[in-house]
Amino acid sequence: MNLFQDLFDRQKRHFATGVPRSRGWRIEQLDRMSRLVAENEAALQKTIAQDFKTASQEQIFETRACLDEVAFQKSQLDEWIKPVEAPVPRALAATGHRGVVYRDPYGLALIIGPFNGPLTLLLRPAITALAAGNCCILKLSMALAATSSLLADLVPKFFEPEAVAALAGHREETTELLKLPFDFIFFTGSTSTGNVVARAAAENLTPVLLQLGGQNPALVDETANIRDAAKKIVWGGQWCTFPGYAYVHQSIAEQFVAEAKAALIGLFGEDPKSNSDYSRVISAREVTASQD
Repeated sequence: MNLFQDLFDRQKRHFATGVPRSRGWRIEQLDRMSRLVAENEAALQKTIAQDFKTASQEQIFETRACLDEVAFQKSQLDEWIKPVEAPVPRALAATGHRGVVYRDPYGLALIIGPFNGPLTLLLRPAITALAAGNCCILKLSMALAATSSLLADLVPKFFEPEAVAALAGHREETTELLKLPFDFIFFTGSTSTGNVVARAAAENLTPVLLQLGGQNPALVDETANIRDAAKKIVWGGQWCTFPGYAYVHQSIAEQFVAEAKAALIGLFGEDPKSNSDYSRVISAREVTASQD
């Protein structure tokens, strides 16, 4: 018997009632998510800082992005729910046939949270899933002890478990979850974990949304403003949308390295660990892996 079978079945039964498809249910869930974040914004920012995001702007972004996402989804929901007329071949149109696209929810979504986006890569996907009329199970990242503990406490206070549930656990629990025939799986994180998710999803023909890694190389040629380029590239940080490395023209390589080092010191000082604007997203394990 799967550890999470009862919860899975409960959400399946709820979705089968047709209630989550309704506009009212979707709005209610979005409002619940908004209250969860807004009423606990200070506490969420504090736990995010405890885990690793010491820069205040990153803490604020994590919470405000979720609140803005709720507002955006609500503003578009009525338009998205409407059936859309689709073209049909002329011969069919001539005989009175019509084509209509109905946007239906998948059903039960599993959202696996990574460690580098405590809210933006866990709650924001959940917000979009709820707006579309899906039930959700959120797998919390165990690398975020404080944030995941708080979310595990808050989610049951704001949501009925048949609508949204948050689960803790390590690799064994994730493996059990992935054995269940979800209707959709969302994961953004490492390629190694993405391979595991994709293989498990294939067993049940479950559609997935995977965003893995992200390097985004920057190109710096000999005509560049080297000091400006170095500062912008090293400022980017460790989000997957920022530059992971730079291709630099050999004629300016040494100068670029010197400017990059100077820019880092200018941003975070000689000892970044003592700077509150330096978020500790990198672990020793990840550093070793990147050097392999």
